[in-house]
Amino acid sequence: MKLYADRPLRLANQVLGDLLVLVVVWFAVRLGRGTYGRVAELAGPGRQAEDSARTIGGKLRGAAASVADTPLVGGTLAQPFRDLAATSRSLADTAQSYQDTVERVATLAGVLVAAVPILLILIIWLPRRVAWVVEASAASRLMSSHASADLLAVRALARQPLRRLSQLGPDVVAGWKAGDPAATEELARLELDELGLRSRTYEVGSTAG
Repeated sequence: MKLYADRPLRLANQVLGDLLVLVVVWFAVRLGRGTYGRVAELAGPGRQAEDSARTIGGKLRGAAASVADTPLVGGTLAQPFRDLAATSRSLADTAQSYQDTVERVATLAGVLVAAVPILLILIIWLPRRVAWVVEASAASRLMSSHASADLLAVRALARQPLRRLSQLGPDVVAGWKAGDPAATEELARLELDELGLRSRTYEVGSTAG
């Protein structure tokens, strides 16, 4: 698999591009974590309310237990404390539900803030990067085969802009049709140059039949 180009300028651009993507991903993750932390701080009042409600509820239950043993009127005296303790427990449960909601919102906000820039840059960068790796890997394999120059020359004639082909001169295409190795190599080099791969001298010729 060919991950990077051979030519220095194309190689530098690819390395810088990959590093930029890593930096953007790192910043996005940091930003997402920061967003999560900021939103999660909103749960602070809920925690304080829950702690206070549970503390008060515990004291009220203790008071109810203390007066419950009073002869004749113990049950009557304890009931208001029990009711207040139940109310405190309900307030504590509400505060806990608020904290859970804040936690979910914080998690969602953090994921969205991190994911959106990461997805955007991957949508822009990843398809082009993968396409180059596939093309360059195939071209590298072709360079080691006997018919590689012919195949690359045909590809250059099929997909290279006419402006670039015309710069080679009219004799190149005619030479390729006539089986001229130099003309074939010139066309193959045009295709390799676009991929940023180094050209090499090809052995061009027909196989014995």
